[in-house]
Amino acid sequence: MELIVIAKPTVFKEESDLVNRLFEAGLQVFHLRKENVGEAGYRKIIEGISSEYHPRIALHHFHSLANEYHINRIHHTESFRKERNHEALAENKIYSTSIHHLTDMEQVGQYDYSFFGPVFNSLSKPGYQGVIPPGFRLEKQHIKPKIIALGGIGLNQMDQVNEMNFDGIALLGTIWNDPAQGLLNFKKAQAKCLAYHQNPITKS
Repeated sequence: MELIVIAKPTVFKEESDLVNRLFEAGLQVFHLRKENVGEAGYRKIIEGISSEYHPRIALHHFHSLANEYHINRIHHTESFRKERNHEALAENKIYSTSIHHLTDMEQVGQYDYSFFGPVFNSLSKPGYQGVIPPGFRLEKQHIKPKIIALGGIGLNQMDQVNEMNFDGIALLGTIWNDPAQGLLNFKKAQAKCLAYHQNPITKS
């Protein structure tokens, strides 16, 4: 199971330092998504992250920065995707997007992966309620896109998400709600994902 970390929505002073430590610990993908932060703010965060890790950053905004910083991943928000769904995706990048209804999976087959959620009640956004019904199991008809569970996923919910047959997990509040524990929580989540890979649930 893949493990992705999404940036805290607001600016966090020590963010780049913690992201570097997460990468050093084995993080493969970091989604840089900020609310009400301009291009200069994005540049500051990116430049605070070691250049060797820039290809593992996924940009949610200011996509023009990708080539300048050797960033290989581009994220299209749901609204951006729907506005520009007629445009072909470049072949030299890894593209992701987001859906909030499983019926939309048929519309995002050209993407490499898509977030889906909120799976559970959000840990970082009070009042942001989960949409997954009891006993849910993801049934996919196609290899692409991979579906990444997002929303309210802490260490205690990971086993349940694995049983739901998602391709991966995105963490936000588990890392940023208590930054002092962020690296430790990531390592615990990483160990769980490795165990899922070594002992996969039999697909029915």
